[in-house]
Amino acid sequence: MVLDEVIRAWRGQHPEDELAVVVPHRDRDRARAEHPGVEVHATRAPLHPVLASVVAPRIAGRIGADLVVTQNFAPLGRRTRSAVFVHDVLFQTNASWFTRTERAYLALVPLLLTRAHRVLTSSRSEAARIRSRNPRVREVVAAGLGIASALRHDAPARPVDGLVSGRFLLTVGRLNVRKNLSTTVEAAVASGRLSRDQPLVVVGEPSGRPEVLSGTARAAEASGTVRYLGGVPDDQLRWLYEHCRLMLFLSRDEGWGLPPVEAANLGAPVLVSDRPVFHETLDQDATFVDPDDVAAVTACLRRELDRADRHRPPSDTARQRSSWTGIVAAARETTEV
Repeated sequence: MVLDEVIRAWRGQHPEDELAVVVPHRDRDRARAEHPGVEVHATRAPLHPVLASVVAPRIAGRIGADLVVTQNFAPLGRRTRSAVFVHDVLFQTNASWFTRTERAYLALVPLLLTRAHRVLTSSRSEAARIRSRNPRVREVVAAGLGIASALRHDAPARPVDGLVSGRFLLTVGRLNVRKNLSTTVEAAVASGRLSRDQPLVVVGEPSGRPEVLSGTARAAEASGTVRYLGGVPDDQLRWLYEHCRLMLFLSRDEGWGLPPVEAANLGAPVLVSDRPVFHETLDQDATFVDPDDVAAVTACLRRELDRADRHRPPSDTARQRSSWTGIVAAARETTEV
């Protein structure tokens, strides 16, 4: 999604630039159909680190590119200037949230970062974390992040069977220990506001270190007061954001935290963790609570549900935060620094 959106924004802002993209061979036809006019290079490299650090710079050198942009893993070669977008380095500060396999895979990220001419990330909070943990990195720029085109206001929305507008709570995100689903479910149950007719809807797939849910959380699923949808198409996700009574996102920390920003952009009331990154990305578009305090979350959830329906158009600042233009600008500037 990030790659597709950056290409669209780049072509829209700088149609005079010639773009080439390196993708796994399985994505070759889709990339050509999605981005006509962009030069597509397919590779059978088995892992993304190899594609980003070895294959992409090799192709960039062969075609005479001025800049190579990668995600997470910086190019090994230095013949072509490079910018690498790093989503976060939470694995450096909170290793217990990640599996051993994830930690081994992500350990390559800081090893390669010093080779990049410029490191990009989404938030100022994450930029500060990257600098503090990786002092040898040349430059770190907070460039923002956008939301998917499929979730814009002119995109289609499709209802989810069995759900009634304004009669469900929503949480969205990968299901792992960092996302703190157990607290979310326990607080929602303790609020006394859940029922089969007003469930908590959970959207997301298991990914990474799993969280052990309490008996209360498991019982809520069995009773139908918590409903797991797994992954959903974008048109249904948009409908869920637009029609939920309240969106909860109690992650223990994030580099950016896309779901609550998506929800705020679609007018949903948002209850989110009291973490610096969310004050940066959401500000007045959310209510903040300690994600580790079930009683506080419960009380806050009740207050939010007692208010009149608060769906509203996103603020101007929410719209400004949800843009891909910052990444394009920061990447292009790498050729000048």
